[in-house]
Amino acid sequence: MADNLSLDDKATQSGFARLVGTSQPAIAKHVQAGVLTKGASFGIWLQEYCERLRVEAAGRQINDARKEKDLADADKARLSAEKMRREFYREDKLILDIESVRQGMVEWTKVGKNEFLGACENIIIAIESQYAITIDRDPLQPNINAALRAIGSYEIEPLSAS
Repeated sequence: MADNLSLDDKATQSGFARLVGTSQPAIAKHVQAGVLTKGASFGIWLQEYCERLRVEAAGRQINDARKEKDLADADKARLSAEKMRREFYREDKLILDIESVRQGMVEWTKVGKNEFLGACENIIIAIESQYAITIDRDPLQPNINAALRAIGSYEIEPLSAS
């Protein structure tokens, strides 16, 4: 750089490019990107430019590819941790396999049906006893059957071979 300049002078893109040994278009990109503050002095631009170089040299520059890789690494770590947690739960019997759950639900459905039938019968018997009457169960059967179908519809299918 042939002319003397003061770091307190208002910076120009071409002057700063000569100062740091790069091109004016490269400096224009830094100004446009906000790395270098418009209207600032050569001294401020020099500080901002050096900071940018330090960040890039330290690998701290955040670009789209780096962000994507960091997000992918974080997802991979989270999934690995979740898998390990499930294994620990399985070992400690805090998590059940799907077949055990399916069987439990089927059994619970059977228990529910039996409890419902028992409750219906007990209600009929209590009414018959209290009023000294006999209740014809045939007209009640469609309602009982509908309730049993509803209870039974919660059964789940066994796992198919994959």
